[in-house]
This record gives sequence, C-alpha cells and structure tokens, in this order.
Amino acid sequence: MRNFMFDFDGTLADSGEVCTIATQKAFIKNHLPAPTKQQVLDYMGLPIETFFPMLAPQASSKVLDQLFDDFRMYCTQFEDSGTKLFDGIVPTLKSLHDAGKQLFILSSNSSTTIQHHLERFKIDHLFNEIVGSDMVKNFKPDPESVNRVVHDFSLQRYQSVMIGDARYDLQMGKNAAVQTCGATWGAFNVASLRDEQPNYLINHPQQLLNI
Repeated sequence: MRNFMFDFDGTLADSGEVCTIATQKAFIKNHLPAPTKQQVLDYMGLPIETFFPMLAPQASSKVLDQLFDDFRMYCTQFEDSGTKLFDGIVPTLKSLHDAGKQLFILSSNSSTTIQHHLERFKIDHLFNEIVGSDMVKNFKPDPESVNRVVHDFSLQRYQSVMIGDARYDLQMGKNAAVQTCGATWGAFNVASLRDEQPNYLINHPQQLLNI
C-alpha cells in the first residue's frame, strides 16, 4: 500500500470516554434518557448528526440542534484530558511517512478538532490531508471522503487502504473500491469488523508497516 487513510477516534486516538461522557451529559441536559456507554460506543464512527437521531428518535429538530451544540461544548471541556494516542501509533506513522507513504485522516469528527489534536501531539506534519465531517455532504459509510482524497491527490485505489475501528469505516472503504483494514486495538465490536471481511485485520499499529 502507498496511501493510508485513517479514521481518527478509536483508530489513532483513544477518545471513547470523551464521546460517552459528552453524549450522556448532553442528553441529560436536554431532559432525555442518557444512552448507555455500550450504545454510544457502538455508534462511534458515525457523526453525531447521524447517530443522535437514532438514540433520540422522538426529538425535534430544535432539540437535536441543541444536543449537537451541548455535545460539542462538553467535548471541548474534556477532550484534551480524555484523548490520547494509542500505543505504537506515533512510531508507526513516522515510519510510514519516512517510507514515502501518503497519510490521510477521514473522520466523523470536525476537521478543527482533529487539527487541534494533531498539533497537540506534534504529528500534524505527517499527514497530507484531513477530511472532517464538516467538509463533506455525505457521511460514512458514503464514500465521499475517500473519493475526495483519491481525486485531489490522484491516488490509485488499489494502492490505497482505509483503516478504521468501526464497521462504518470499512463500509466506506468498500463503497469507494479501496482496500480496507480493520484496527482491533480500539474497536468496540471486533466481530462486526470481521463480518465486513476487510482485506486486512490487524491487532497492532506496527502491522501496518507490512501491508
């Protein structure tokens, strides 16, 4: 592989606790039953615009908009203390970069949030492009994010791989006709990754150096 497309939350960064706390607090603030940690983690990989309506199907558009705002507010409060890179991520990214590979992040998080964390961890220079949920019209598993970087960087799809911890990442990769790689180290549901039959299923970031 020459082109590595990463999900961020749950793949590069361990941030599940932040997402869970922010979601539960936002729901409670808006007088809605707080979803369980398992419910929140199962939807990680999708943007909140997609999965909040699933968790609160009776909520009006006005309430949903308030939920989105409150979620982002709580994330801002907890994201720095609650977000860290998984072990082995930094040396793996540096090795890929030094080998001339092109690295991208395709995330359901906002591009500004991702950029903030990349700068905080001093790895922003390793990536060619970040595509956040605020930069596309169609969210995962739609292939828009992948197609965007394939087009902008004139990538060969057979030399490109989408790496993620959630089934939605793998579905997006499949829909874009690139290779797919399930990352189990941050996955909430490894069985769901296997069910997608990815081209690769790996347990450690360093294994990316051999695909």
